[in-house]
Amino acid sequence: MVMGALWLALTNGLSGTCVRAESGKATIVSSKFSGKKTASGAQFKQNSMSAASKTLPMGTNVRVKNKRTGKSTTVTINDREGRKGKGVVDLSKSAANKIGVKGTAPVETTVVSTGKGK
Repeated sequence: MVMGALWLALTNGLSGTCVRAESGKATIVSSKFSGKKTASGAQFKQNSMSAASKTLPMGTNVRVKNKRTGKSTTVTINDREGRKGKGVVDLSKSAANKIGVKGTAPVETTVVSTGKGK
């Protein structure tokens, strides 16, 4: 493990795929950011299935599993966590509710598909 991230190389038929799994804390994006522009250029909506990440490219689809509840959902990375972000992912309210995150929760994230953004 390097900085909480585990890189796995998986072979899928003739093409290779890299999957990134990371464990840490999920937080919820503050409602004060509703309607504001995200780093991807999209408007932030609390009812979207989106998240912010410090490291993953924009447009990356990530499965987030709450380790307490066992529930999971897939979100799209469309923003950057702030410099003071203490988690591996900052979830929209809708995504957090779907997996039972209240405030913060221990989660495991797995990249489903990689975006092409920065």
